Parts: sequence; structure tokens; C-alpha cells
Amino acid sequence: MTTGLVTYYGQTPTIDQLIENYGAYLEKLDRETKLLLRTVLTNYVFMRERHEPSSYTLIEASRDALFVTFLGMDTPQLLVDICSQLNGLTTHEAETIFEALQHQIRWGNAQIEKSGKFDSALNKKNQIIVE
Repeated sequence: MTTGLVTYYGQTPTIDQLIENYGAYLEKLDRETKLLLRTVLTNYVFMRERHEPSSYTLIEASRDALFVTFLGMDTPQLLVDICSQLNGLTTHEAETIFEALQHQIRWGNAQIEKSGKFDSALNKKNQIIVE
């Protein structure tokens, strides 16, 4: 099951701009960047529910996600650029992009490489067909 949905619901001008810059399937972003963006978006939605929504930005969410500690390096510039571009993102837009990233990471163009005995045994046990 390989598809490349960018959004399920709620195409907006902000999301259109993201697609224009990174491709209709966000194919210009590698798996790591998509995983990091998914983490930032999760933090952003959570924190906006705990604070005044207009006072919390995606840039702050990226800093708060502790990438310096988590990755042992500064936040990747590409992620900073994406967060800057998405300035003013609504919670609905964040969740829409999150759903698309989740789909791509699990089923689409950013899924983990399938190799090795573990994947083969798991597929036989659960009768999962992997393309």
C-alpha cells in the first residue's frame, strides 16, 4: 500500500505554500526531516492548547522539542526554514500536515527501508504483504 497523500482534509494557502516549496508529496524532504517536523508539530499542537494560542510559534515549538539534547546538534537549518515558512500555522493546519507526514512515514515515500530477517519473519507471522 504505497500512496503519497500530502493532506487528507483542509488544504489551505499555508499548506499550498509548503507543497510548492517541497513537492506535492513533500518528496523534497527526507525521512529524518519528516520525523523531526512531525515531532515539532505534535509539540506545537500540545503547547497551543496549554497557552494562549497566538503566543506560541512553530519556531518556539522546534526549540522546545529539545533537538539540541535529542540530536546532539543544533536544529537542522531545513527544519528552521520550514518552521519559519509555516509561521502563523493554525492547530487545524498543523494536524493536517501531521496526518500527511504520518501517512508518508508509515506507508508512503518516507517509510523505513524494509530489510533483514526481522522484517521477513514479522511479515510471515502477521501475514503482511510488503511491496
